[in-house]
Amino acid sequence: MIEIKPNIQHHSICPYCQAALKPLTVKWHGMYSYVESQCVSCSTELIESLKISHLIDKYFQIDQKENNFWWKGTAIDHAKILLDSLRNPETEQLDICQEVFKPYNRVIILNCIDHLYGHCLLKLLNAQRHLDADPDYGLVLIVPKFLRWMVPEGVAEVWTVPIPISKSFCYYPSFAEFVSEEIERFDEVYVSQAYSHPSQFDITRFTRVPKHSFNQKDIKITFIWREDRMWLNDRGLSDLVFRALRRHNMPLPLLVLQNWQVRRLFTKIRTQIPTAKFAIAGLGRGTQFPSWIEDHRVDKFNKDTEQQMCQLYSESRLVIGIHGSNMLLPSGHAGMTLDLMPDGRWNNFAQDILYQEPDPRIASFRYRYLPLTTSIKTLAYMAEKMIVTSSVFYSQMIADK
Repeated sequence: MIEIKPNIQHHSICPYCQAALKPLTVKWHGMYSYVESQCVSCSTELIESLKISHLIDKYFQIDQKENNFWWKGTAIDHAKILLDSLRNPETEQLDICQEVFKPYNRVIILNCIDHLYGHCLLKLLNAQRHLDADPDYGLVLIVPKFLRWMVPEGVAEVWTVPIPISKSFCYYPSFAEFVSEEIERFDEVYVSQAYSHPSQFDITRFTRVPKHSFNQKDIKITFIWREDRMWLNDRGLSDLVFRALRRHNMPLPLLVLQNWQVRRLFTKIRTQIPTAKFAIAGLGRGTQFPSWIEDHRVDKFNKDTEQQMCQLYSESRLVIGIHGSNMLLPSGHAGMTLDLMPDGRWNNFAQDILYQEPDPRIASFRYRYLPLTTSIKTLAYMAEKMIVTSSVFYSQMIADK
């Protein structure tokens, strides 16, 4: 965590004269937290990224007056977005819901606002580390509305902010003013580094839904449905065709094809595991499935539907789906996961999986990644073997314990 009150724990160098920069104040944009600094030698004033989340190993510096940028890696994109939003603020007065559960003089602020659902959720998972490792500090969570239901027990305060994902890059002066004023209540304030992929957490502390039990007799296999990144064999062609059809408001042919793929896969698995039950879950109800496939899809997620979905994932021995944030909660609750990887997503390997298995050998069995173009026959074979041989594999791996 990074101290921002009474001192600002931020060290940097002036890009003009190489002298030290003195941090003056921390500002709250919404998604971004940044430092306003001044050079002790040439007096240049700069905006700098605070080293948190996706900017932990990157940085940017902005000279607003001269419109100059300095950066490392992809931080230039963040710098330009931040500067543009500061120049074009949102005038909306946000109705921020503040809940105080226990007063503290020393607090850690964990900001979960981001431009992607998965990023918001992964930031929130950092809460467990602070609750367990920093009990003398109150944890203050800043969350978008859709994450409020997942806030774990034990936090000091929750500030629920009605900034939709589509406007997370925007600058809201009303949000900045709210946070700055609230910080005045505390003697010491730290900012969580909000790691983009925290490694140690128990998902049940957030969803209040148990993880899968391999002792349950019923075997359920669930496909995670989405209608904006579809499961089709020729990934490149399907993207082009899908975009073209969507422009004309006609994506149904590809949805029907994806539906057919899922039914083919389930049918093949069903021939090998006749007692298995099958389900479909996710967003979008543009097609229909036969009655032997439980259909739990929704047109819109809310607290109740998300919790119900987590219960379904918990009942699933295996979940199958296309790489993306849609796989986070399913992989965190289900027994095993098959993640289908589009060609352009291999650099995001494992970022959509909530590993809940500490043994690396068993984890390699439970969480698997395959190209999106893998044949139905191969997928069905792998799914069958994962389910049928899991107990034998586990017993072999833990024989020496």
